[in-house]
Parts: sequence; structure tokens; C-alpha cells
Amino acid sequence: MDGYLTAPVTVSAPGSIMITGEHAVTQGHPAIVAAIEQRATVRVSPVDVPMLTITSEIAPPQVIPMDRLVANGPYRFVIAAVLACEDRLYSGVQIAISSKIDPTLGLGSSAAVTVAVLAAFLGPDIHPQAHRIILDMQGRGSGADLAASIRGGVLSYRVEAVGAARFEPLPTPPDFSLYNVGYKTPTADVLRLVAERQAQEPVKYDAIYTEMSEVATRMIAQASQKAWEAFGRDMTAYQALMARLGVTDDNLDAAINRALETRGVLGAKISGSGLGDCVVAMGALTPGFLPVELAGKGVVFHD
Repeated sequence: MDGYLTAPVTVSAPGSIMITGEHAVTQGHPAIVAAIEQRATVRVSPVDVPMLTITSEIAPPQVIPMDRLVANGPYRFVIAAVLACEDRLYSGVQIAISSKIDPTLGLGSSAAVTVAVLAAFLGPDIHPQAHRIILDMQGRGSGADLAASIRGGVLSYRVEAVGAARFEPLPTPPDFSLYNVGYKTPTADVLRLVAERQAQEPVKYDAIYTEMSEVATRMIAQASQKAWEAFGRDMTAYQALMARLGVTDDNLDAAINRALETRGVLGAKISGSGLGDCVVAMGALTPGFLPVELAGKGVVFHD
């Protein structure tokens, strides 16, 4: 997609869940991420006045002169995406956001909105640009959720360099379900905490990341072979490594144990950075968990 944005564009992108590879993926190790059928939709419309107008269901509207844009506040990722695409605008822009992704659940809502806005300007091949925005805003972040929002489906994922990653499709596993513990520590805060611990005990944390890499590598091979029982066992094995990393708590452990005690559940673990947020289970539905529909499509342009 070349040149200026000359007409309104409506784009949606799905949220995501991490299946394995949390934390280690930020160190260059492999991960598996899946898009979920909860989508963020944006309508991006060029206007003749040099103003950015943002409306959504999750925060009050904002109207900002284009020459005063600063990527902060509840729309910081949207503003950062607009700043990255200013050369595609004659003047100003209006962005209307609607989302079916619950931002309190940590299901990649920020990634989905960032991807949808960038795609409206640049087309769907935007992972490097989106990843740079996340790194600029958070300082850390693998970009795996961005890949799921862009491509859809279940993906193996690995960062190869700053702004460069490889992601490839995998077969779809059996049913997933989620349980939210009711609170969330921001991902950037958890990553910062773990990085501080790693700086204090580098040998210990390097060893954990190496084991995480081995488990995630096995799970990618198991998914490719549709060996789902082994895949589920390694989901649970990865959770033990998350505990060693120090990002679980009593509520997360209780939900994981409840899932593992449910007949037909193949595996369960934290989904995401930890210290709150969600538990993901594969297989039978655990009481109190919610089923998750995976999204086969990533970025979609709507008429």
C-alpha cells in the first residue's frame, strides 16, 4: 500500500494468547502464539484539518493537533502508530476504535489495535514497524502477539534481531480455555522485574531460559506432528519453569491445579507474562474456565 491515505479504511485484527515461550522469547528463544476470535476494529479516515481525533469505547475521546502529538495516555499505541505513518497523511486523521477484546484480560488488545491502525496506512506486512513501536513504548517485548494479530492462526515465533522475527503456521491444537484471576500486572513491569532478577543471578536465569527453549522447541515439533498429549504435558512442564522464574502466585497455581485435576485436560499453564492475568488449559473445559475460539485470519480489510 503506497502513497497517501485518501479514503477511509476499516481494518480489524484479532487478539492473542501465548501457548508457550513466555519470557524466554524475549531472549531470542522460540515460542508459540495463537490468534483468538476477539477482534479490534479501527476505521481510519483522512480529514482536511491537521488534527488527530480518536474515539473508542474504552477511554474518552481525544482531539490533538498533529504538530503536538506525543505517544502517551490511554491511546499511546495509536498515537505512536500515527506518528510512524505521518508521511501518509495530507493533513489530519480520525480514528474510531471498537473492540471485542477485554483489555483487562491481557489478550493482546494493545497489539491488535496497533496492528489494525498500522495496516490501515501500510497494508498487512507490518511486523517490523509494529515491533519497533512496542519496543519504543515498553522498552521490552517479543512482538509475538503482533505476529498473531497480523497473520492469525497458531504460529511458531522467534525473534532473530531487533525488528526482525520469523513466524510460521502450525496445526491447530485441541480446544483451549481461559481463566482470569481478576488482576493483571502490566507486561512491561513483569519483564522489568525478571530482568532485574536476571541481572542479579545471571547463571540461574540463563539456565531457566535454556530449559524453556528446550520445552518450546519440543512443543513446536509436537504441534507439527499433532502429538497433542505430549504437547499438553510440555505445557505443564513449561509452567514449572514459569514458577522457577518467579512469575506465578497462589491464585494462578490454584487455577492451574484445578484444570489439571479435570478429566480430559491435557495441560495447563500461565498465558502471558504472569503475576496475574490468565491461565490457559488445553482439552476438556474446566469449570469456571471460558472456551476460546481461535482465529484463522489475522488482519482483515473490511468494505
